[in-house]
Amino acid sequence: MLLKRKRLTLEQQDYIAGYVFVLPILIMMSIWFYFPAVKSLIFSFQEVNFFSLNHPTFIGLNNFKELFRDPNFIQATGNTIFITVISVPVLLISGFLIAYNIENIVSGRALYRTLFFIPAVTSAVALTMALMYLFVSGAFIPVLLNRLFGIPDVTWPADPRTALAFVAILVIWKNLGIFVVLYINALNTIPKEIFEAAELDGAKGLKKLRFITIPLVKPTTVLSLLLCVTWCMQTFDEPFTLARSGNVVGSPAGTTSTLITFFYSQNFRFFRPGYASSAAFFLFLILLLFSLGQNAIEKRQERRDT
Repeated sequence: MLLKRKRLTLEQQDYIAGYVFVLPILIMMSIWFYFPAVKSLIFSFQEVNFFSLNHPTFIGLNNFKELFRDPNFIQATGNTIFITVISVPVLLISGFLIAYNIENIVSGRALYRTLFFIPAVTSAVALTMALMYLFVSGAFIPVLLNRLFGIPDVTWPADPRTALAFVAILVIWKNLGIFVVLYINALNTIPKEIFEAAELDGAKGLKKLRFITIPLVKPTTVLSLLLCVTWCMQTFDEPFTLARSGNVVGSPAGTTSTLITFFYSQNFRFFRPGYASSAAFFLFLILLLFSLGQNAIEKRQERRDT
């Protein structure tokens, strides 16, 4: 007597179909992301010869001990934090305000959206080279800032006093359009009936903005904050374009070096993948802690609201 096969339920078939569809993506992510990430973590505890990666020497925490005594790493960490602290508030606040004003424009919305989004889809190298010509000594912007705020009339990318601020301006200019678009989409999802009801209750102008618009775009703000911090902490293209020569990428004299340029220099110029991996793992821990902290704050806020 032949045993009858047990037929799968529709729910089980859906589960299997789902795994089959995502399997190719999981395989590709394992090859291009998970395996290199694990390998990099292992390297951070080893002394690795760049030309003989298969014969590492285990050295424990020595890479991390050296890392926190390295003045170049400390400078790169400080520069990265500076760029993040300056860029994140400007990107989020400016992105929201620009999107809010664009949506209140009667005509020409598409044109303004395009103008703000163009830098986001333009090569960072091209943007850096273009903006450098606007911040040379004697140009309109340095002269204006000198007269208004007393900032020295110098070539910003080449002066140690202004080079890091120039990188922050580049980061803001390139990424601003992305957050403008995110906030435009968020504003468009708010039902018009809510604003009409608020106006009937007497909420107008700043009150409507404060008590209705800003709370309703909060999910987009949370997402934008996470993206913004992640991108700013991984700044690379702008300082790399400013100076590709030197022991540590970051012109001038390392004043624009970041954690990613430090990783690049140690890995591909000094041929120390183990030491470079320890810096990459340090950056990963910072971003992981920030993400976990943000999630904890959001959950606590949700519990308070309920």
